[in-house]
Amino acid sequence: MASLLFKTTECRVGVVGLYSAGKTVLLTSLVNHLADHDPDRFPFAGGKATIRKFAPLPPDRGWNQFHYAGFRDGLVHAGQWPTKTTDRAMYACAFERTDWRFSDAVLKLYDLPGERLADAAMLTRDHAEWSDHLLTRLHTDTPYRTASAEFLDAVGGAAANETDILRTYRLALARLILAFKPLISPSTFLLDTAGGLAKPAAAEVLAEARVCGADADSQFAPLPAEVRAAHPDLAATFAARYDRYKAEVAVPFLDGLRSCHSLIVLVDVTMLLAGGVGMYDDNRQIVRDLFEVLRPGESAVQTLGRNLSYLLLPRQLRPAWVNRVAFVAPKLDLVHPTDRDRVSHLLKRMVGKLATDRDGLRAGYFNASAAVSTRVLPVNGEERWLVGVPYRGPDGARIHRGDERRFAVSAIPDDWPADWPAGKFAFPEVYPTVPPRKDCPPEQINLEKVFDFVVV
Repeated sequence: MASLLFKTTECRVGVVGLYSAGKTVLLTSLVNHLADHDPDRFPFAGGKATIRKFAPLPPDRGWNQFHYAGFRDGLVHAGQWPTKTTDRAMYACAFERTDWRFSDAVLKLYDLPGERLADAAMLTRDHAEWSDHLLTRLHTDTPYRTASAEFLDAVGGAAANETDILRTYRLALARLILAFKPLISPSTFLLDTAGGLAKPAAAEVLAEARVCGADADSQFAPLPAEVRAAHPDLAATFAARYDRYKAEVAVPFLDGLRSCHSLIVLVDVTMLLAGGVGMYDDNRQIVRDLFEVLRPGESAVQTLGRNLSYLLLPRQLRPAWVNRVAFVAPKLDLVHPTDRDRVSHLLKRMVGKLATDRDGLRAGYFNASAAVSTRVLPVNGEERWLVGVPYRGPDGARIHRGDERRFAVSAIPDDWPADWPAGKFAFPEVYPTVPPRKDCPPEQINLEKVFDFVVV
């Protein structure tokens, strides 16, 4: 077979999702299934293909190595879901597919911290435009306006000054974190450039401990047009700091996505149902901002150019842009099988228009579980029962790994409600179930369908 291979297909896939969406466990499971491929457990290409000659490759320059072995070991022996992504990481590999007769494959998987998605609106905006964009949200959304009341007062008066503006903006961001609001920008307030995540504390303590910028000496905040006009020196200072932050933090993150052929966008439907309508609106806005700056899709001319480059150019010189997006609703094992089809329906209802508005974009909608960690019991009346090892107690605190227990999960609605409070729906977390044998990947649901869609 090797003698028939005369070209290499390089597939670059970016994986994005907000905090706790499950990016790292999805990548860990996917790599395990590719490296130790079993067509019965991972039946991609309709179960008619296998992976052979799998070989890890070093990451591209400027990217950290995705810590696959450590993440898998933690799942098995520590009973821990992988620690969150704190920096740009990449897993690269080469392999042959038995259904590709004339090409082998190089697959590059990019794992990017979800917190940086909140900075997506920066890429096409200067400081003034970003300020207007963000302040519109703070003024028109009640939870954001409430959390930002002191900041809005500080930038609303004639005596606006840098110290008060930065102090009250950090306080606003701290309150938004404590209210589980994801639109935290600059995102370094939540996840700093060293990978340090803001720890739960009183809002005032968080505001003192964190910075809103590249570092403590380069902090900035949004300024209304009237403040920019009345205080041009302050506006210029914030604009310069914003430009530095944009160049050092926001642009590298988003450029990494722009270099991809495909995206996997994780949208945790169970978390959004549990979190309430505000969390739904926040997540949809961030995905909208991401699409606005990435502009996925392609024109007829781009399609022709991509096909010609595939035939004529070495893989390193072929142009790339995102022309397909797999929207994935993860953690399907936390949903009773009776309701699982409804999950993908809700996913498409939430983000489908963002995709159909983009010319030349192929979008797929998948419900999936990267590591199935529950067993199913029959529906009993109105209750849906699963069996797993609970991760948290009734008070929400993590508990020691114990025995399996039966627990009820909420029914998935036929459509998104027009309004619903946090806590109306419940999908309790469980400890991961991953086989200790390293060449035995975890049980999964629909992960091979996602792979089929993004690796073409």
